[in-house]
Amino acid sequence: MTGNAGRRPAEIFGYPVRNRADAAEAARRLHQCPFRGQVCDKKSRLIDFPFGVCSVEYNNEVRAICPRRFEERGSLPGVSRVLEDIAVHYFGSTDNTVVFPEVRLPRVGNIDYVIVRHEPMKYTVDDFVAVEFQSDSTTDTGRLVQGIQDFLAGRDVLEESYRFGMNTYDSIKRAITQLMNKGMVYEAWDTKCYWVIQEYIYSDLVRRYGFKRDGFAAEHASRFALYNIVPDQDRLALAPTRFVSTSVDEVYHAMRNNRALPPKDAFVRDLNNKLQLSLRVNG
Repeated sequence: MTGNAGRRPAEIFGYPVRNRADAAEAARRLHQCPFRGQVCDKKSRLIDFPFGVCSVEYNNEVRAICPRRFEERGSLPGVSRVLEDIAVHYFGSTDNTVVFPEVRLPRVGNIDYVIVRHEPMKYTVDDFVAVEFQSDSTTDTGRLVQGIQDFLAGRDVLEESYRFGMNTYDSIKRAITQLMNKGMVYEAWDTKCYWVIQEYIYSDLVRRYGFKRDGFAAEHASRFALYNIVPDQDRLALAPTRFVSTSVDEVYHAMRNNRALPPKDAFVRDLNNKLQLSLRVNG
């Protein structure tokens, strides 16, 4: 980890905050995203330069807060290691594959990436697989903005802790909606989609909605490609952990029968307390 347990930027413009090498300093000076090879396009109304925090350290765990963080390069030119991992898992290799970003799915939305395998030396689709990236987001983001301002001003943030929070519930709500809507299309088409998220987010799905903890079935249209972010020499790197699969029916069943639903009695007690306070004030 980058410092003592706490909350702080983990990567700024693609490099860990402890990395002060020339390449890291150049990326920060030019506001470059090394994962895309372009200027960072993440914005905050609180600063007049790109909000280049790729990931945060949150209570001793590195969490991606920008989907571009999953663009970390692999061995193929211009292709992320995540897409390579998925191509190998689904097709068996990266041979005869082409990656298309931001592909329109009519009446549903956009797909982050579609990996197409074509017939050798032909312009004919042999098979394809969809890929979606889902990062997390923060609350009280102004505190995190202070962190990047402090860092760029030369302050050592490794021993600081900034009181921002994680908005994982909102990230999950958006992902669940897409998982259901797009999952129905992929099941009707008899094709597959990989949802790229970090392990802790999947653990939240298990805890919050009753998703199964593990298991993979080749017939399932929806697959989770799970990753952690770990130290790797002078950088942080994506580390694949496992694949878990599911279906629209399994998701619906898990949510419909979730034992973690809030108890009605506790809710009514809270309403009684509010009612008592209201009647006292207005009586």
